Order: sequence, then C-alpha cells, then structure tokens
Amino acid sequence: MLLTVLRLLNKSKVFIRHSSYIQGQAPPDRSDIREYFYYIDSFGQLFLDDTRFKNFTSCYKDPKFLHFFFTRVQANTYNDRPYSSTFPYVSLCGRERNFIRCADVPFVLTRLLDDNDLFECCHIPSTIFSIQFQPEKLYVKPDTGRIYYPLSEKFHTGIALIKDAIAEQLSSHLIYDDKIDGSLNSIKWKGKIYELKKDNQIEKLVYEHSKFEI
Repeated sequence: MLLTVLRLLNKSKVFIRHSSYIQGQAPPDRSDIREYFYYIDSFGQLFLDDTRFKNFTSCYKDPKFLHFFFTRVQANTYNDRPYSSTFPYVSLCGRERNFIRCADVPFVLTRLLDDNDLFECCHIPSTIFSIQFQPEKLYVKPDTGRIYYPLSEKFHTGIALIKDAIAEQLSSHLIYDDKIDGSLNSIKWKGKIYELKKDNQIEKLVYEHSKFEI
C-alpha cells in the first residue's frame, strides 16, 4: 500500500504558473523522449523541480552527474512545448530533455580555493573541473550588488553567479573611489591592486540571463 502511494506521489502532476508537467513525461509526438524538470538555486544546488524541501539533503551531489549535466546546459528552443518561458534552459542527455529554471543564472561558483586561485563551479570538485580566478574580471551588478564572473564561450550564458559566502569574502577587498562618486573601481587581492574595467559584454550577459530581482 505504501509503495503504491509513493508511486502515485512521484507521478503526480505539478503546476508551474500556467503550465503543468509530469516528471518523465513524453511529448505528444515523441514517445521515445522523456522530459524532466529541474531547479538550480542561488547556491548552485541542483534539484528536481518538484522536490518539496530543497536543501543540501535533497540536492544532487554526484560529481560526475553534475559535470555531465551542467556542461550540456543550453537555451531551451523547444518552443512547441509550454515550458520555454518558465524553463529557459535545457540539458540534453540522449533521449532525455532536462528542462531547467533557476533562481538567478544556471551556473554558480560555489567555492574559491585561495591557494591556487581556482573557482569550483556548481559543486563540481576542482579535480574534475575548475575555473581560474582573475580578480580584474569580476562584475558587480549595481542594482543588486551580486557579483558575477565570466565563463568560457562553451557555457551558454557566458557568466556565473558567485555564491553569497564567496561574494562577501571578495567584497572586503573591493576598493571604491570616494573622490568622485563612490563608484567601485578596483580590488586588492593578495597584496596587488587590480582595476575593475568596464566590460560591456559581461554586463550584457548578466542583464540578459540574471533572473534575480530585489
């Protein structure tokens, strides 16, 4: 009896805004395809979208799976499906379409290894995948104060959010120009000052992909 109830709960229909889905459903015209729905929070944790309690216990943790999943994130171009606006990204795995929505951007830098200035991304260990930290490439979004960092072109959004705990650490090193308008102009990192030059491309990508609003 209990197993039957659990199966029914797992197959229950979930309503998101004005669309509905069932995990593992097939599109009307493709019985060989399976659709799944995921959510990425601002800490870079990955969940099935309909997970009721989203926390460290319920998020995905397997490094190989996370690497496989995140390196395949791309724009959701399945405009014939009712999920293109609610789930703007998709990660394809064979016959699986893994639709994704997120709290901000799909990529989050989740750890900074001070010894060698490396970021870990989306809780993927640095032994599998890492990003070199170059202080001058930080971008602070003026209206939210959130800090972003550029990614290589192979990542769809081209930018990643820096997790709050790391952003707070970096914020203590930021230098503001009090002589003009108090604007941010540089960062002091390991005894060296790096000028934060305006990068129109990074700014464009942040405003295009960031879902976070105050």
